[in-house]
Amino acid sequence: MSTVYIHVGTPKTGTSAIQVFCSKNRKLLKEKGVCYPNLGFDFPGISSNRNGHCLNAYIFDENHKRLRDQEREVADQALEKLTGMLDNFPVFVLSDEHIWNNKDITTERLLHYKEKLAEAGADMKIIVYLRRQDLLIQSYWAQQVKECMNTSFSDYIVSKKAKYFKLDYDKRLEEMAAAVGRENIIVRVYEKQQYYGGNIISDFLHLFDLEMTDEFKQSDHVVNASLEGACLEAKRLLNANPRFTTKLNFVVPMLTAIQQEKVGEGGYSTGRYFSEEEHQAFLEKYREGNEKVARDYLGREDGVLFKDEIVTEGTGEAETYTTEEMVDILGKVIVLQRDKILQKNEEIAELKKQDTGVKHMIKKAAKRALGRE
Repeated sequence: MSTVYIHVGTPKTGTSAIQVFCSKNRKLLKEKGVCYPNLGFDFPGISSNRNGHCLNAYIFDENHKRLRDQEREVADQALEKLTGMLDNFPVFVLSDEHIWNNKDITTERLLHYKEKLAEAGADMKIIVYLRRQDLLIQSYWAQQVKECMNTSFSDYIVSKKAKYFKLDYDKRLEEMAAAVGRENIIVRVYEKQQYYGGNIISDFLHLFDLEMTDEFKQSDHVVNASLEGACLEAKRLLNANPRFTTKLNFVVPMLTAIQQEKVGEGGYSTGRYFSEEEHQAFLEKYREGNEKVARDYLGREDGVLFKDEIVTEGTGEAETYTTEEMVDILGKVIVLQRDKILQKNEEIAELKKQDTGVKHMIKKAAKRALGRE
């Protein structure tokens, strides 16, 4: 009997890195009995590495109206394709971080997926990585600022956008457990000290009794690198200008490079997200639920889910950056942009020079052919 593992996130817990790794190592994973299938679906703006997105994709018509019936049809088609492969491998893995927050992925819908797989002779298990809620909401905010948002953190945490994210882990896990059973939910903690092997990839592989070895291909770059501190604040301020609000605008790579260069000099200031009182109140909302998750899913009688030290940040506003830092960062952006323009101009000039040379050679060849030389 095969087992289908659905990796549901949560977002901001290394999901992109896991998905890229599994995609790059499909062949080797198959040799070891783990299939990370490409089910052949393509969704606008969604990486093909997210092979489980077909189970919870949003599909819209030309008027931007959601086609919910079609969404369910796509999910069923994906399951049919998957069940056609079950005899080939003992383990299948589907991954998509949107599943965790997607309110349409209810107990009923997960039960439907489980029953479909059971009819074909497969078990279904869910893998979820949990990150401490204060760190997660900061990362959510930072990602949206990196893309296009200019809302301050203090305004963000009380907004509708923040309420979209399912931070009550116990409640969400119980919804999933009602469909697949607690015994079929694998909870891992997104903390380096709690990873098997010291990193997220080793930890993920260990779930399938695999060890990280040199035979696996590693990504050459950080997947979805984060902007932090003063560089993130510079992006937030720039987002007030519509030219900077596209998800992949030109300034993000430059700010990332500036941030990395500054690390060697001690880095820019990181700013503060919460006052001490706000921080304690925020974490208290989730304390009992987290303790229950630790006991029910990890067997920890002490109720300790997260082990990293909680650093209180004192009083003050969320963003505290100096004018000098902002000017320094934006000045470097201007210089980098100027250097890119000069480089492009040099490349264009070289191409024109080569083009002139080629034209001259063609003219000489034509004259020789006509006997004029």
